[in-house]
Amino acid sequence: MSEKSSMAQMLTIAKYQFLNYIRSKRLFILLGITIAISLIFLVIIWKFVEPKYLSADGYLSRWVSFVAYLVILAALFFGGDAIASEYGKKTGYFLFPNPIKRWSILWGKFLASLVASLLVVFLYWGIALGDTYIVKGEVTIHGLYSMGLSILYLISLLSLTYMFSAFFKNSAVSITITAILYFFVFNIVDSISMLTGVEPWFSITYAGEVITNVLQNPYPPHAQTVSGGGITITVFHAPLNLGIGIMVGYFIATAIIATLIITYRELK
Repeated sequence: MSEKSSMAQMLTIAKYQFLNYIRSKRLFILLGITIAISLIFLVIIWKFVEPKYLSADGYLSRWVSFVAYLVILAALFFGGDAIASEYGKKTGYFLFPNPIKRWSILWGKFLASLVASLLVVFLYWGIALGDTYIVKGEVTIHGLYSMGLSILYLISLLSLTYMFSAFFKNSAVSITITAILYFFVFNIVDSISMLTGVEPWFSITYAGEVITNVLQNPYPPHAQTVSGGGITITVFHAPLNLGIGIMVGYFIATAIIATLIITYRELK
């Protein structure tokens, strides 16, 4: 089978996977959640934030503080059960025996998940940037950098989510364990690093902080040591290049692992 044919099959898989997000209302649900959250942010920011004391980046950072969580939600919504469902619901018995390469299935689904996730993330960014422009009269290049970093964060998290989805047979287990990892485990690791003084360069959520940090002027120092009450903690801020490197590294490593798993794992 030619690579051209495999690419065509991948796009076909992506098309039907995206249609599945529409038919299941999954895409509309997350879009609705995004709109609701945006409206809440608008009310809170307009009521409690005094914009005249903030720069355009400072004002936008109030919006950006939620972007990392939205990216995680999108990754879970559209990637948490993407592969696990093929094993758990036995739908793989109808799909895998066809003359189609398994990597085409994986990356077709990934492409559909990415497009759906981008629709959600761009909706939020559109509202955030629009509000910033209306209130402050400008959107700086740093705001666009932050948006670009959030997209990179989405790609890396989605790839990691697909890797976990490929590991498990049960969709609920896959989504639950991945959610626990993103919302609790990585955050605990980041917190422990402050007490141990060991930089969490291996944490994807640590890298994700650059989305907000890039809006600060000056950029936060790499490490800050604070002492008080007999306790010394070290607060780490990932340098921009390191944050990008971690996210790219996560994408490459998890993409390879996910591809190997779906290629060689048997249906049982």
